Amino acid sequence: MTDITKNAQLAPVQEFQRMDADGDGSVDLTDFLRAPHRLLSELGIPEESDKGRALLEANKTQWTFLLSLGDADGDGVLTTDEYVTARTSPAFRSADRPGKGDVCRTLFDLLDRDDDGSLDRDEFLRAGDFLGMSDADAGTYFDELDADGSGRISPKEFLKAVKRFYTS
Repeated sequence: MTDITKNAQLAPVQEFQRMDADGDGSVDLTDFLRAPHRLLSELGIPEESDKGRALLEANKTQWTFLLSLGDADGDGVLTTDEYVTARTSPAFRSADRPGKGDVCRTLFDLLDRDDDGSLDRDEFLRAGDFLGMSDADAGTYFDELDADGSGRISPKEFLKAVKRFYTS
């Protein structure tokens, strides 16, 4: 297992700190959508495109659900404590969670530049870069995930990668 996999468990507090761009101790929808907006920009995919809209809508659905779990004062903003409460809630991990898997599916579709239903090494390396992995770590991780040695990552293998990244 690569170091990136071993060390990729991003505690909710660390996630929160990454999103809180201005360091004001709170995250609002603008903060929450900063990463998907940046990804679309870096990949050169217009926000108005089908793939761009799908990614942003999936993230908005996730944000609304996080608010429903953690926004104790109803102000539409999450403090560190509220975010941790939401992210560690059993409802967040529920199979019935609204939008569960949608962010991952839309991210996969975004990275699948040739729309062939799989990610080749170069397409996967783009995801690694966005997640802060070096090309070497992302390449090693690609090899681990490509269990059948096809040189391609299926949607199922990609979902497994995302789950491992956040839960290992």
